[in-house]
Amino acid sequence: MTLNDLFQYQEKFQAKRRDTLLMILTVFTVVSGIYGMNQVIEDLKGKIEWSKMLEYSPFEYLALFVALTGIAVSIGLSLKQLWSGIRSRRRKRYQGHD
Repeated sequence: MTLNDLFQYQEKFQAKRRDTLLMILTVFTVVSGIYGMNQVIEDLKGKIEWSKMLEYSPFEYLALFVALTGIAVSIGLSLKQLWSGIRSRRRKRYQGHD
């Protein structure tokens, strides 16, 4: 097995992992859009009145949780993908100089 074969294996493995993460992100987006965002989005606009959230029903708390975790997952995956792209470009650039 050569070094090139290892890089190809790693790229295929990372592609599978990205596909799985994209599926998770898509599910979060769909669930938060259909189920939750419409219930809590008005309360998240502008200045947030935290006292209003004390009156939420269990479903609104679930909607808020799904919405906030969906946003966090989106930001996390975007940053991870950006970092991975930067590392990949650097690796390709330095391999071209050898």
